[in-house]
Amino acid sequence: MTGAELTAVHQAEQALSALETHAELNAFCHVDAEGARRAAAESDRRRAAGTPLSAVDGVPTSIKDNLYVSGMPATWGSRKWARFVPQQDDIVVERLRAAGSVILGKTNTPEFAMSANTDNPLFGITRNPQNTELTPGGSSGGASASVAAGITEFAVGTDSGGSIRAPASLTGIYGLRPTNGAVPRAYGFPPMALDFQVIGLIAKTLATLKLYFSLLAGPDVRDPASLLVPAHLPRPQVKVALVREVNGEPVDPEALECLEEAFEMLSAAGDVLVGPGQAPYDVEEIRWLWEILTAVGSAAALRYAPTPEAELTDTVKKLSDGAAEISSAEYGDAVTQVSAVRRRISATWGDADVYMMPVIPTAAWAANAGAPATVGGEPARPGALSAFMSWVNLMGYPALSVPVRGYPDGRHFGVQLIARPGQERTLFRLAEKLLPLYPGQD
Repeated sequence: MTGAELTAVHQAEQALSALETHAELNAFCHVDAEGARRAAAESDRRRAAGTPLSAVDGVPTSIKDNLYVSGMPATWGSRKWARFVPQQDDIVVERLRAAGSVILGKTNTPEFAMSANTDNPLFGITRNPQNTELTPGGSSGGASASVAAGITEFAVGTDSGGSIRAPASLTGIYGLRPTNGAVPRAYGFPPMALDFQVIGLIAKTLATLKLYFSLLAGPDVRDPASLLVPAHLPRPQVKVALVREVNGEPVDPEALECLEEAFEMLSAAGDVLVGPGQAPYDVEEIRWLWEILTAVGSAAALRYAPTPEAELTDTVKKLSDGAAEISSAEYGDAVTQVSAVRRRISATWGDADVYMMPVIPTAAWAANAGAPATVGGEPARPGALSAFMSWVNLMGYPALSVPVRGYPDGRHFGVQLIARPGQERTLFRLAEKLLPLYPGQD
């Protein structure tokens, strides 16, 4: 996947050309063509000297617009940060540069990265490469569209409630929400909900995802959470528990068929034990916590806006305005409840090594809609899309969206694998067993 047979300059030009070819996707909100060409030329000089920095030296990639890249805009999809240009790289960007990766630019995200589709007043709607009438999801929609279209083979995003996994599912690629701290971070926008958000990785193939994870993961003293990630301890046999539903939340029958087919494939693997499971969380409790934490988080973030007079989108304005109705005691109760829920889920996890469930309960919907009209034949209710995802963020556990055979109408679908902290490589091992369901993506 490194394109060793091509010069880095040629790879950069290919990526820039593909970006123009797929301009209708609106995947990028900032392109640094000059910087990419300069970095590619430097890579070619290292290659010619026989001193490449890594296996991805000279390979183009992208960074989501809510992350800091020195000298590039970081707008967070908001008018309030429209002219903000950080002068410092976040740690993941430092590591990419140290590996010789060519940063093509920044990918589009909804305001504050807080929507299930990707649209904002600065840059507009991002569209799904499979069908431009459909959404690639959010909030890492620009990243997923870029990778799915082949502009880049890898992209960096974030995931605070499913923002890596859902877009990966909707565009037929791989999306990893790592263990909290596995990919360290230190510099960036204020957190929207405690430590729920992590740096996430999106890749066209599983091999690419594994390669970049090995390059980007690892401790850094500037991120104390990264010093607490447990070491990976491989097991000869993996126990997988299948979860089909939670709290009676609607799921498309097509999604359940995709899930069952993937589960049957794992069942045939000699080193995997499978069985039925029950979701170890209460989805309504997670939603209540999420609403309080993000309302207060958005209101707090606005204190740092460089252009405070600029308007917010209705969604974020409603969210931040809601913070005024939350007392400090209520917020304190919510933070305390987060700790209680974490203890409860950890204690009731059971003997499974991995939970397997849908990423989201449906496939891609209209690009200009924040959510599908229906899920499982019922009108889509608020929070329906995150029923299987946001609990993972509360726990800080790793989760992987794996593309499998999709809907009968061709729309993509991914299954979700969730493990305890530090077990990303266990998830990769299981994903390898599902490769026959999605040929050509190894």
